[in-house]
Amino acid sequence: MTDWRPRVAIVGTGGIARVHVRLIRELGGELVAVCGRTLATAQAFGEAAPYGDPPRMLRECAPDIVHVCSPHHLHAEHSLAALGAGAHVLCEKPMATCVADGLRMAEAADHAGRIGAIAYTYRGYPLVEVLRSRIAGGALGAVRRVGGCYLSQDVLAADKYVWMFSPGTSGRSYAMLDLGIHWLDLVEFVTGERIVEITAQFSTHQAERTWRGAAGEGAEPPGIRTTDGGVQVRHGLEEQADLLIRLGNGAAGSVTVSGVSPGHPNTIVLSIDGAERGADWHQQDPNVWVERSAGGNTIRQRSRDDLPADLAWMSMLPPGHAEGYIDAFRNVVFQCWSAMQAVSRRYPSFADGLRGVRLVEAAVRSAAERRTVDVEA
Repeated sequence: MTDWRPRVAIVGTGGIARVHVRLIRELGGELVAVCGRTLATAQAFGEAAPYGDPPRMLRECAPDIVHVCSPHHLHAEHSLAALGAGAHVLCEKPMATCVADGLRMAEAADHAGRIGAIAYTYRGYPLVEVLRSRIAGGALGAVRRVGGCYLSQDVLAADKYVWMFSPGTSGRSYAMLDLGIHWLDLVEFVTGERIVEITAQFSTHQAERTWRGAAGEGAEPPGIRTTDGGVQVRHGLEEQADLLIRLGNGAAGSVTVSGVSPGHPNTIVLSIDGAERGADWHQQDPNVWVERSAGGNTIRQRSRDDLPADLAWMSMLPPGHAEGYIDAFRNVVFQCWSAMQAVSRRYPSFADGLRGVRLVEAAVRSAAERRTVDVEA
C-alpha cells in the first residue's frame, strides 16, 4: 500500500471477521470499530471499539472503509448504511440474497461516488491470474469445456446447524449462495466468457436440523422446541447442487457443489479444455497447476515470471515457498483498497457480486422448474 492508513470498521463478528481483522492490520489499516449483532457479541469479539448498532458506529467513528462480514441477509442493509455515511465498502460474498438488493447496493455506490467491492477471495491466487492470462493470450486455444467442483464438509454431520439454515438468512439457497458462487465467479473471471445457460439439480439430504445456540448457529430461529432445549428447523435448502453450464462462446461443462462431502474441507477444482491444451488447478494445492496436451502433461509451479508484469506483486515468495489462502485474501483486499484510493481499478466489484447473485438465482430457478434457464446479461 501507499502511506494511506484508512480507518476501517467491521460489521459482523463471525470467523471470517477475524480473517479481515488480520488483513486490515497487515495492510496498515487502523481498525476503529467492530459492530456485532449485539453489543455483547462485539465486546466478546474484542479487537476494537465495540458497537451493537451500525448507524451509531458509523456516526461516531466515521470510518473510511467498512468491511461487511454480517450474515448474508444483512449485507444490503449494512452496505447501504455504510455508503450513506460516506464510506467505501468491502462486502463478503454473496453480495446479497437477491438481485433486487444487489441492484440497490450498486446504485447506492454509484450515487455516493464510493467503491463497492466483493471479497471474491479465490481471485487472489497468483495461478488464477496466470491461467486467466494464458487463456486470454490463446495459449490453450478456444475454450471448449470447463468443469470442476466445490466440495466441503461444512454441514456433513446430521446434527450440524449453521445460521444459514435459519429462515430468512440465506435467501433460497445454501450450497450455491455460500460455496458455488465462488466457483461460478472463477469460471467467468478465468475464461473471460459469460455463463449463458444453467441446468441445475438440487439435493437436500438433511432437511431437518436442530439449533442449540452454539457458536456459528446465530440467533434462535423459529421452529419446534425439543426436549433438550433446542429448536428443530426444517430448512429445505440444497446441501448439494449439480449444474450443467453453457458459456457464451459455445463451450459447456459441469460442476458439483456440496456442503456434505466427507473428507473435503474446502476442495475447489477448476478444469479447462481448450482446442490445443488443457489446464487443471486445485485450491488446496494452489502453488501448482497442470498443463495438459495430447503429448503429455506438465506440472507447472507458481512463479512471478509467469504473471503479467503489472501483477507480479501478487506472488511475494520465491517458487517452492508455499503461498496460500491468507496470501490470496490479502491480495484481494489490497486490490480493493487500491481502487478506493483511485490507484487501480482492478478489483472484484459490486458489478461482479451482482453477477454472481444472478447466476445463483438462475440455478435456483432451474432446479425449481426442472429446466434449462437462460442467464440474464
